[in-house]
Amino acid sequence: MDGIKKILLTGARGMLAQDVLAQRPPHVTVIETDVQELDITDAGAVRAFCAEHAPDAILNCAAYTAVDKAESERTLAFAVNETGPRNLAAAAAVRGIPFVHLSTDFVFQGDGSRLLREDDPPAPRGVYAESKRAGECAIEKAGGAWLIVRTSWLYAAHHANFVATILRLAAGRDRLTVVDDQRGSPTYAPDLAGALWRLLACGARGYVHFCNRGVCSWFEFARDIVRLGQEYGLLPATRVIDVAPCTTEEFPRPAPRPSFSAMDTARYTALTGATPRLWQDALAECIARLAVQRV
Repeated sequence: MDGIKKILLTGARGMLAQDVLAQRPPHVTVIETDVQELDITDAGAVRAFCAEHAPDAILNCAAYTAVDKAESERTLAFAVNETGPRNLAAAAAVRGIPFVHLSTDFVFQGDGSRLLREDDPPAPRGVYAESKRAGECAIEKAGGAWLIVRTSWLYAAHHANFVATILRLAAGRDRLTVVDDQRGSPTYAPDLAGALWRLLACGARGYVHFCNRGVCSWFEFARDIVRLGQEYGLLPATRVIDVAPCTTEEFPRPAPRPSFSAMDTARYTALTGATPRLWQDALAECIARLAVQRV
């Protein structure tokens, strides 16, 4: 990470950014911004902010992530996920500094059965997916030194996410029904945060996929969350909590989802020398951390 002493971080109060900040190298200063400090959809504001603070790199963790709500909020989704990244990438290109952006497995149609590589053709479905792919294209057109890291099924021991939702529902119900025909790779935010710092350090460019290793369905993920929640005392150990599978058709949502969107992380390993850990191990650490926080 030679030459990078000051990083502009957007979306600083979001889930991923909190873990990015927790793992900040001691020699790096992070300029923390969220929408209150910097409106990334305002090109003039972005240029002025960069001119004033002179960062050595920009890491964009700001995103519109309400997948279903995006179907009725297209303008807002595209403003945050396309216009914002375009403005940040353009500012970085003008200043000759690296720009790092987070994208998603949703840019793929996800109707196959093999791990998705960086060079597989995107085919987004739904407004959220389309807005994220539009952001990728805008960054490419801006030029400069850019890195787009695609990830999937992100969760953490803080903020609202799938793990927190399942634990909350299981605390009040004896039966949960969860989709079993959508498969992907859960990603623990601290692991992704560490990956971002490694990629910055090695000067990675282009597209890189990062997620925890292994593939599961949302049902299998939820079943392990409940099991570990009981083991670690977050849920009553003696109560029977039934986690049952269902199909996507039986649980319709406004936005379409990929049926298989697990990604190949070989390029990440080749660049950094690090191998993502299994999703089961990452989930166990998350649940253990939640148990400690509750004490």
